[in-house]
Amino acid sequence: MLVSNRLSLILLFFCGVFGVETDEIKMISVKTGDCVVLHTGVREINREKQILWLFGAEDPDTLIAEIYKLSISIYDTYEGLKDRLQMDQQTGSLTIRNITTSHSGLYTAQIMNSVTTFKRFSVMVYGPVSLPVIESSSQVSECLISDGGFSSAVMCSAENGPEVSLSWFKGRERLNQTSSPDLSVTLSLPLEIKDRNNDVFHCVAANPVSNKTTQFSFQEHCPLNTDSSHSCGFTEAVIRLVISALVGVATVAMLFYDVRS
Repeated sequence: MLVSNRLSLILLFFCGVFGVETDEIKMISVKTGDCVVLHTGVREINREKQILWLFGAEDPDTLIAEIYKLSISIYDTYEGLKDRLQMDQQTGSLTIRNITTSHSGLYTAQIMNSVTTFKRFSVMVYGPVSLPVIESSSQVSECLISDGGFSSAVMCSAENGPEVSLSWFKGRERLNQTSSPDLSVTLSLPLEIKDRNNDVFHCVAANPVSNKTTQFSFQEHCPLNTDSSHSCGFTEAVIRLVISALVGVATVAMLFYDVRS
């Protein structure tokens, strides 16, 4: 409360006497674990210049760092943030190391001299997307082919998260896409394939800072053959041939045994 009151007095004093210049909010997207530098735009700080860094999920109301008379202070006012902060003594820029999703929010640099200037940064931290999982509704290894042609439904799934999308691609062409604001659900996206050929499909899970891809093709599961009617039944034909041979040998052996008897 004392810090908040002190900041209010400082803001009123400088805003009322010297005026204010405010930049637009700069949007920054980063991955968890990254190192982020928020630049003040100041070339060099003198003893008279003071810079306050404020943080808030929506409105910047928490003082986290400041430099005044060339002395830097880092405050333990937000859980888990103090040990990750570093302030540049020459420019007042703020570095956040090993950032996490809980550190997403609005960071404001209040630069006070003859004119008070504000630099605002909206930092959004994203975790890495999960690897998409592909499942087929049919046994692809059996290479299902009917007189009317080939058809198979393929389903791709991935964990949901902030701004995560799931897409099917054939080459560079996006075939379909899905997303959901409900982060408790798993993203699922079907794909119906009617032509049995060498096409390779990619299922891509992505957010603003990462993406992961799983590849799918029927050529890998069941290679094409000139005589497609026999290529997929090759294993079954071999098994039947072996069984027939064993039955034939057994029959001959029984006849031979009867004759000798």
